[in-house]
Formats: sequence, structure tokens, C-alpha cells
Amino acid sequence: MRTTSLTTAVPWDDIERVVILSPHMDDGALSCGGLLNFLTGRQASCLVITIYCGNPPAIKSSDGTLRSFQRKGHVNPRLRRREDVAAMHSADADFVHLSFPDGIYRRSPLTNQFIYRHAREKWTAPRVDDLAHVEELYLVLQRLCINLGRILLVSPMGIGQHVDHTIVARVALRLAEQGAALLFYEDFPYVVNQAIGSGAQDDPLQALQRLGREPVSRLVLPVDANAKAALIGHYHSQIPALFGDDPGVLAALHASQHQGKPSEFYWKTREIRPTLEDTK
Repeated sequence: MRTTSLTTAVPWDDIERVVILSPHMDDGALSCGGLLNFLTGRQASCLVITIYCGNPPAIKSSDGTLRSFQRKGHVNPRLRRREDVAAMHSADADFVHLSFPDGIYRRSPLTNQFIYRHAREKWTAPRVDDLAHVEELYLVLQRLCINLGRILLVSPMGIGQHVDHTIVARVALRLAEQGAALLFYEDFPYVVNQAIGSGAQDDPLQALQRLGREPVSRLVLPVDANAKAALIGHYHSQIPALFGDDPGVLAALHASQHQGKPSEFYWKTREIRPTLEDTK
């Protein structure tokens, strides 16, 4: 497939606002740090909406007190919010934190049990008990994104099959039906190192197929790897798990290249069209 430049493929003068949907408090920087830098000082304003920023929901104990339980091996959301604030300020980006809990903390409205009981279960399709959350998220994002002029919505495509990324991608498609122009970004670093996710082989075309989409064009944006690494460096708590160390950040950035330059990739898509064989 032919790859074209993001800088010339989008009618930037017609865009009033670029909205980047960041499932967690690092995804916007990880996948779209170069885009944030590109948009600095342009006519179109940029807003990063980070969705799963809330504290673990409090549960009422038998004595009537409310207690919040942090799951083992996961960083306190308060610390992650601080990291994201520092990163967004350094990028001079407008941002908002929504208080939805991360998938590992969401509970069934029917049983009050964790929907995704183990960390490995977050690499899956959204479950039935999560559908009420999906609908609430759609309604919130609809208010933030629709009827505010011409919006370019930039969403994860769900490479790696993290349930939170998949939910955001599905909601983004519904927002596009309401009038937002939509681009998908490649989920970094899963696209270059899938061992940090489910471990299953995945790529942009498979991710789009799960969404019922097919590519129209692939758009490339060259990035300053050192500048993007500095932005990612604000997420101190996530670097060991995602990259090992700071040199690992640069190595991962250089693993995503176009014509020898570190780059970010975005996809314009359409609904999969049935073939003649499908209609028989």
C-alpha cells in the first residue's frame, strides 16, 4: 500500500480541533507524540482526552466503610496522573482526564465482580458486562467531540488487543458516524514489540479487520526520536515494563521507521465492502 505524508494529506486549515483519544495516561504521547509536536502553533487546536484515569472504585465493606483496592503489580492512578500532567505541559497540549477506571478495575453491574479477573484477561474483546461502560463512554465523548466545528478524531486501532484500546476504537467509529473525521493511529509500542502485550502476533490490518474496517490510505509523520523520547520519559512508572530503560525507548522509536526515519503511522479507513464471494 502506498504511504503518503500526513502533513499534506489532511486539510489542516479546515480543521478546528484535533482530538486525540488516549485510553491510558501515556498512550497519547507514546503513539502521537510526533503529532503533538507537529500541531504546536498551528491554527487547529489540539485536545488529548485520556479516558481511563480514575482511581479504583471504592467498595463498601461489611462495616459500612468504603475502601479502594489497588490490584497487585499496577501503579497508583494518582502517580500516573501526575506523570501525564507533566508530559502534556511539556508538549504544550490541552488535555482532560476522564475518571473511568482502567479495565482491570471495572466491575460487573450485575455481580460486582471484576469483569477482567486477571491481568492476562485484559487482552481480549470487550465482555458483555462491560457494555454499559461502553455506552456511557460514547455519550461522554459525544458531548466533548461532536457539534464543535470540524473535528479530526485520532483513535487507537487496537493493535495488541488491549480491551481498553478496542473499546475506544469502537466508540471512535460511532463518533465518526456522527460527523467527526477519523484517523486511527498504530498503538505504540505494541506495534513494534507485541511481547509486552498478549504476545499474539498482530498488525494494523488485523486490528482494522476486527473493527470491520479496511484501509484507504496509510499516512506517515516523521518524528524527532530524541524529542519524543524526552516526552515519553515523563512516564517514569511505565518505562521499565514497556521498554526496560531509557535507551530501550529510543530503540523502540527507531524500530518504527519510514525511509530510514523514525515515524508515526496513521490510517484512513472505510467499512469493509462485501466481495462478490461474500454475497453468494
